[in-house]
Amino acid sequence: MFAEEYKRPIPRFAKTIGVVTAPTGAAIRDIQTISARRNPTVQLILCPALVQGEGAAASIVNAIHALETLGVDLLIVGRGGGSIEDLWAFNEEIVARAVFDCRVPVISAVGHETDTTIIDYVADLRAPTPSAAAELAVWSLEQVKESVDSMELELMRGMQKVIEEKKHMIENLRMRINYLSPQAQLNNKRQYTLDLEERLGNRMQQIFVNSRHRMQLLAQQLETVSPLRKLQEGYSLVTDEQNVHVTDIDQIEIGAMLTLHMLQGELKARVEEKQCRKLKCNPD
Repeated sequence: MFAEEYKRPIPRFAKTIGVVTAPTGAAIRDIQTISARRNPTVQLILCPALVQGEGAAASIVNAIHALETLGVDLLIVGRGGGSIEDLWAFNEEIVARAVFDCRVPVISAVGHETDTTIIDYVADLRAPTPSAAAELAVWSLEQVKESVDSMELELMRGMQKVIEEKKHMIENLRMRINYLSPQAQLNNKRQYTLDLEERLGNRMQQIFVNSRHRMQLLAQQLETVSPLRKLQEGYSLVTDEQNVHVTDIDQIEIGAMLTLHMLQGELKARVEEKQCRKLKCNPD
């Protein structure tokens, strides 16, 4: 009967609590006061019993059976402090068996903290005093409200977090849809075309600049080897009577008519004499 394996859990939110004790003792007043403070919605049902003297054990057993029949959620069995003789009814075997056989969980609350009786070992939970039994049996309405408020706050935070995550997900999907939309694709292709056009324009401009620079270099080279440039420097272009360029003295005979092409005009000349500046030439 004392084994831990037989102990039943105490209901956390008991609605009706049966009390087996004397109707006029300090125990019931303490239980009522604490119950009203912790939770006025919990119903206390007192089944008066003799708690000392002759017939006390049978009275306690009858009260336990009566409250068990009513179908309460939890039982408190006990009394205030006293001598060992005053508490002896709670050591009786019939009381111990009634507590053990009770289908309703039982809290023992006999005497003061230092007092110990048989039903303290048999009950599902021992309270050191009737006041402590009330603290253990009656759930605190204020604590439950605080717990509910805390859970509500936590729930709101969780919901807000989920909402923010869903908003973020929707925004990502919206951006993705916008990016993949035909209009977005068209805009991207248009921008790509504009970029290519700009690059092509820059490339063509660069080619044009490079070509112009190259043409300037070629023009300078042509200017350097231009016949007009030579004519400006005092040189003349010589042709024979057949208008063939004279490049070798051997092409000319004495008495031949030559034309000297100069910058401002032409001169006609007849060869009177030839002078060679090379090793072998025909002076005639």
